[in-house]
Amino acid sequence: MIGGAWLWRVLAVAALLGGLYMLGRHIEQRGYDRAEADYTAAIERLHADAAAQLAEEVNKTRAAEQALNEAKNNQELKDATHTQTIARLSDRLRLAAGPAGRLRDPNATPCGRGGGGPEGGPAATANAGATNAPEAGGLLSAELAGLLQQLTREADDINAAYASCRADAYTVRSTPAD
Repeated sequence: MIGGAWLWRVLAVAALLGGLYMLGRHIEQRGYDRAEADYTAAIERLHADAAAQLAEEVNKTRAAEQALNEAKNNQELKDATHTQTIARLSDRLRLAAGPAGRLRDPNATPCGRGGGGPEGGPAATANAGATNAPEAGGLLSAELAGLLQQLTREADDINAAYASCRADAYTVRSTPAD
């Protein structure tokens, strides 16, 4: 029986060691499960924080885009008003040129009587301006009138473009315009 008691003791020690091993594995698994739960909760908090921050940044971006669109629309309205003003002034200049399309020199001395010329001077003859038609009646030459109109149009276009760009630059820099 000595052999039987010894066998029972070896089996008891083996069962005890197996139980301790299983208990250790169980405790270790509980630690892993707890750590995994902690990490999962931390990751979920990070995801929630990231989603909140993303939503905030998206809202800021949308607000900035809306402000930029409003500024662009306001500038387009101003530009349209300026373009209409240029067109209106160009029409007035064209009307001032008369049917011949020629402007009058406001500083030219008028021809003939009643025009403020010297009293008692010789009367203008019927063909006095016929030989030099551009200077007759203070009219500018067609070439000079066309050049002045072209330069005026170009200057107006440049001024309108400058005003538009300047307003846009002030909007982008967020500085008050003069």
